[in-house]
Amino acid sequence: MVTSEPDSVRVKAINGQWIVRVVDGGRLTQQVFDIHAQAEIFAEEERLRLGLPGEPPTEEPVGPLRRGRAR
Repeated sequence: MVTSEPDSVRVKAINGQWIVRVVDGGRLTQQVFDIHAQAEIFAEEERLRLGLPGEPPTEEPVGPLRRGRAR
């Protein structure tokens, strides 16, 4: 539980994947996506469900997304 945080939806690129972080009534859930567009669609649906304002899409990281460990 993250009771001190207000309801929110955030999209972030981490290690070649897109994480959608949803805080709903003090409960934190995260959904992982390989495709940026799918993460943004899910995030917007969650914002609508929670009655939150829309947000512009998260920018793609500069350079290629990294997968796994560097060799």
